[in-house]
Amino acid sequence: MKGDRRFGATIVALLLGSTFALVGSAQTDEPGVGQPPVNLFGGGTFPGGYLKYTYTISRQGGIQPSTTTTEITLLPDGTYSVVSTSTETVSLEMVNIGFFGIPLPRLGIHVPEDASGTLDLSPLSTIASAAIEPGKNYLLPDGGRFQAGELGTIAGVQVIHGTYTHADYMNVEIDLAFAVDLAIRGLLPFPAKMVFRYSAASTDEHPFRMFSSVELSEFVYTP
Repeated sequence: MKGDRRFGATIVALLLGSTFALVGSAQTDEPGVGQPPVNLFGGGTFPGGYLKYTYTISRQGGIQPSTTTTEITLLPDGTYSVVSTSTETVSLEMVNIGFFGIPLPRLGIHVPEDASGTLDLSPLSTIASAAIEPGKNYLLPDGGRFQAGELGTIAGVQVIHGTYTHADYMNVEIDLAFAVDLAIRGLLPFPAKMVFRYSAASTDEHPFRMFSSVELSEFVYTP
């Protein structure tokens, strides 16, 4: 066990990589049909039709939440228009001419300079393409654990909530919500909700607090 390693993963790596991967990803099955295999952050072949999703990103110390939207539309000639936009409200001194006008470091998570380590999300791939049972405790490879919670609804999508922890990162936990329908899960670049929480140390005297969150706020798909 690596002990009390700090969380140094950045949302931007997942956000940008997963969003562009979706242009050639998602599933061949319509939502609600069959049980297609999916990856943690999307992963199949886009089945066609119209797709729009929006995520709201909140960060510790942020002025206001930012949003990122992708809209995929079929054009008359059979090709597709893929439009991705991000919106953030900032003060003048924080305006930056960069990708989508948002400085890449501020899309992610900032941790103290003496912090290190990257939380490994790969064990979640074990359950990414499977139905998740409410209340079940999933022991995952390489020290990962997912405690499934209750069913709920986010942006009109039925989800299963749960908490992910890793034995090598005892001071970090992630609250997750996965779409119940595996075809819808394959159309999304992220789980429907990801709340990153950390503690100053892995002891009861240091409670967990939110570092950042990514949550689905709009989802529309028409085959």
